[in-house]
Amino acid sequence: MKYFNLAATALATMIAGVSNPAGAADLELALSNQSAMTEVIADSASIASGGADIHMGLLFNEIDDVVGHAGLIVRGRPVNEQAVSFGLGAGLYYASLDTPSRSVGALTLGFELEYTIPGNTPIGLGGSLFYAPDVTTFSDGDSLLDLKLRAEIDVLPSATAFIGYRKLSTDLTSGGEHKMDDNVHVGIRIQF
Repeated sequence: MKYFNLAATALATMIAGVSNPAGAADLELALSNQSAMTEVIADSASIASGGADIHMGLLFNEIDDVVGHAGLIVRGRPVNEQAVSFGLGAGLYYASLDTPSRSVGALTLGFELEYTIPGNTPIGLGGSLFYAPDVTTFSDGDSLLDLKLRAEIDVLPSATAFIGYRKLSTDLTSGGEHKMDDNVHVGIRIQF
């Protein structure tokens, strides 16, 4: 795959860039039939009272699109609702699209929601939605949408397995929607 060296270098840079000795960090890897995604998530309790996650990720697909993103999500839990967590945040995206040969940049706003079913082996159900309208989408894009849904289970104290769906798409200025990801995927998250 022509982007393997780029992906390996980007992954090493992401891990080094968000390593946080004072907080936890997670590494996520997800695969579908047509795309691969990696993301590093660093937890920082010093940013907000409920904590915040700093995300850096990379997605590439079989048509040689490459998408990088970075963002910040502030987390919280409603009073007396320990099973529910939510987050609000912002993200920056840059996509190099191979077919058609275009590039898209975007500043997104969004939220995420997760419900954890209590038990000896916790199961989580959740999703996130990040969106950039035309005014915050640049270059060859008119808008950008990143929708994720997932179900996950803690298989080890520091490892989680998940199955999910992601739709990552942009409306192009030349017309039409370009889907960078629109697939069911499986993945793992490792805490280090």
